[in-house]
Amino acid sequence: MRQFFLIFFLLFIICNAQNYKLTGEAIQGSIIIGSAENVLGVYLNNKPVPVDKNGRFVIGFDRNEKGLRKLKIKFKDGSVKTERLTIKKRKYEIQRLKIKDGYVNPPEEEMERIERELEIMKVARKKIGQVDSMMFDDGFVMPVEGGRIKSVFGSQRILNGIPKKPHNGIDIGDVEEGTPVKAAADGIVVLAGENFYFNGNFVLIDHGLGLNTIYLHLNKLYVTDGQFVKKGEVIGEVGSTGRTTGPHLHWGVQLYSKRIDPLSILNLSAN
Repeated sequence: MRQFFLIFFLLFIICNAQNYKLTGEAIQGSIIIGSAENVLGVYLNNKPVPVDKNGRFVIGFDRNEKGLRKLKIKFKDGSVKTERLTIKKRKYEIQRLKIKDGYVNPPEEEMERIERELEIMKVARKKIGQVDSMMFDDGFVMPVEGGRIKSVFGSQRILNGIPKKPHNGIDIGDVEEGTPVKAAADGIVVLAGENFYFNGNFVLIDHGLGLNTIYLHLNKLYVTDGQFVKKGEVIGEVGSTGRTTGPHLHWGVQLYSKRIDPLSILNLSAN
């Protein structure tokens, strides 16, 4: 009998070591949040995925990503679990906008400024991923109360008849200038930019494990670089700075450089 219980106990330990959970869906522009007990490493198509001290990790799929991905979870007992993920395609809208000509094709005298701002953004985004803990344990909230989504994620924008890059976020409009903008989750401000040609005033927040959010066209900024912010904390006000047709908030989400639909993360949490 003692031997039986010893064998049962050892089997329980082995099974318990292989426990893992995936929350989310393999679809273009989405993320999956994972957690595993006694995990040694996580790999997506044999590339390592950052895992925090509690065994939690995030994988994501860019707007245009397609095909099959193999998720491999290695455990400390030497066992391995594999998930085959086929990325589902999405159908994106085509959106035609009429805006000031200077923002479709910037004047030559602004190009030096634009290049300088692009370099600032590049340097800031290199810092993404330095936070090795999942700071969005209890999920995300909409950064603005009320309003209406005027532009959806992934839509192909045609500005004054000229095709431009896809829209990599959502625009929340029908809100008054000065409306509070809140941090969607706990995080660290990577960059609080002021008066950028395209972005206007904006905030870039790192939420850990490569997941980051950006808030554009703000009227005012209430945070500074390096500041820790809590979920729901006011970080600025809705405005119309930068390239915009009026007061609204552009809210964008990325996993490192992968473009993610902000609406896809609202119902996800690590718990």
